[in-house]
Amino acid sequence: MAEPCQLYLKVAISRARLEDFLRQEAGSAAGFDDLEQWLDRNPRFRGGLTWSELCELGQGTAAEGWVDGWSRHLRSPAWDHYDDWSQTWSLGVLEFRDSRDWIVGALNVLRRVAEYKDRPGTDYLLIYQYLFGKGTVVAAVELTPGASRILLEPPPPRVMAEADMVMSRLVRAMDVTASYAVQRIFDTDTHKGRC
Repeated sequence: MAEPCQLYLKVAISRARLEDFLRQEAGSAAGFDDLEQWLDRNPRFRGGLTWSELCELGQGTAAEGWVDGWSRHLRSPAWDHYDDWSQTWSLGVLEFRDSRDWIVGALNVLRRVAEYKDRPGTDYLLIYQYLFGKGTVVAAVELTPGASRILLEPPPPRVMAEADMVMSRLVRAMDVTASYAVQRIFDTDTHKGRC
């Protein structure tokens, strides 16, 4: 089993537009030209699937379902927070599965927040290694009002620092009881051999 990645997203957006985004089902990722280029640079995420099959990952799902699933995780905390004063939504996921389905699916679903972004500025979606392989970026997406693009260059250092702060808080909040350790061993055994 691959060690989990971490996911961090921070975007300036009004609450009403955020609610619209969270409920909207994602379409095919075929409209994201940069996704194919990113896959060419990261061949391990192709996994023998055709471009059409890869474009279906995440299709038909809404961000709300993804966020709710992470928020209900029994062992590993997630941070889903909307700040009314700054009109900013933040999402942090400490145990984000390092698999093609999760990563490509999340890129398809979550970057669509840019289509709903009605506040100025540039924001970021980041999938990276905080716990293992510290600082290794799997994917970074720049989000501007109405547009998103996968970065070929590293994200700004301030984004990495913000993400690290969120992950540090989540690690401190993590359930480290004996039942967690037993569950963790069980999870490792059952997922052996999967991507």
